[in-house]
Amino acid sequence: MSDTRPVYALIPACGTDSNAESALMAQARQLAAQRDGISHVIVAGVCIDNVLAQAHAAGLDHAWHIAVSANLQTHQLVDAFAAALEASALAEGLRNALVLVLAGTDNEAFAGALAARLSGTPLGRCTGFTFVSPTILHAHRSAYGNRLNVTCAVAANAGPAVAAVRPQGSPMPRDRQTEIHNVDLIDIRDAYATTLTPHAERHAQLEGANIVIAGGRGSGEAAFPALYDLAEKLGGAVGASLPAVDAGWAPVNRQIGISGNYVRPNIYLAIGISGTPQHLAGIDPHTHIVAINNDADANIFNVAQLGVVGEWQSVLPALIQALDTPAAA
Repeated sequence: MSDTRPVYALIPACGTDSNAESALMAQARQLAAQRDGISHVIVAGVCIDNVLAQAHAAGLDHAWHIAVSANLQTHQLVDAFAAALEASALAEGLRNALVLVLAGTDNEAFAGALAARLSGTPLGRCTGFTFVSPTILHAHRSAYGNRLNVTCAVAANAGPAVAAVRPQGSPMPRDRQTEIHNVDLIDIRDAYATTLTPHAERHAQLEGANIVIAGGRGSGEAAFPALYDLAEKLGGAVGASLPAVDAGWAPVNRQIGISGNYVRPNIYLAIGISGTPQHLAGIDPHTHIVAINNDADANIFNVAQLGVVGEWQSVLPALIQALDTPAAA
């Protein structure tokens, strides 16, 4: 069996962080070179000129541009990238490929969905990779708040392995020019045309929110409708802890913490959140924390400016009712 393994760097929305994008491409080139493989970058959007310059500086073999509109939803980008990767120009070697995206909430949701679409292996957020043989790739990642290191073995030709990374690559210049390609989606439009109508997010996003109402394991699933109601009344956004997201009570793009979003609101209302260091790492230290928890010994009270020991079922309805009651003249 050939010991080559192509490496793809995917950039679903170019221009967000040019330094990180350059490092991602450099890491793809370095990993491909370890097994005499071919390195690619595939980028969607309109800011292509800068990306092509970065691809050449990183020494990539090929750069592919998917001409799609900006601000597509995650599922739309998955459709477009999956269709492009499965097209004849890119499909060769895909089953043995390592696919990299930049770490981040939206990109990691994109990576997981793309792996499922391509019948590949979703690796989550990885810290590094080791080629232990021509047929086995080891992907290294941390778990349980960086308290445990995990190694995942990925066999060759088992479908693309898709990982999110915080890249550390350095440019590896080449003597020849990077080959530039445009992916013609006209031929594969049927694969994604039905999903290209953008849809609005019903609730406010975490980014830039002045007030965040966050639920955790202690709140339970039943609390989240009340959290959204309260956030709407206060003009804020809803967040969640990792256990709440893992339980399916909130989407991954609302996760706050070391493996999720970093938020800088003026007020952070934590409901049923114990206050682990991994969660608190996602909150700006200048934020005013208000905690509601039925455990008087919860760590969240050690960092909160205001705390209420009690059940959210009693506290939140009273707060919402107070907001609905007109102030006395």
